[in-house]
Amino acid sequence: MDKLYSILKPHDSWCNDEGEEKNLEARKALQDFYRELKKLKPSRKYEKNILHLSYIPYLVRIKKALNEKKYMRACNELISLMHYEPFLQGRIYYNILNLLGKEVMKDYT
Repeated sequence: MDKLYSILKPHDSWCNDEGEEKNLEARKALQDFYRELKKLKPSRKYEKNILHLSYIPYLVRIKKALNEKKYMRACNELISLMHYEPFLQGRIYYNILNLLGKEVMKDYT
């Protein structure tokens, strides 16, 4: 997980106000994050949380940031999700892979 954090942390800005170049660097970081995440395996053990679906608001905020092309904000929301939720649980892991695959890897060559 430390490697995943290290990819996103330099691009962590909810305000997303550091200019277009930094924002595009954050998009590249999200692509790197996706590739590293794919190398990991989801946890096989179910981790109880207060609510089974408590990660959904994070997913919605990440999707919204990506739709608005606010890649630094997406990095910020992913860091929050990794901190507060059992990130490698299948229910979260596969949703994040799917979302990033569709939103930041679609134009990747």
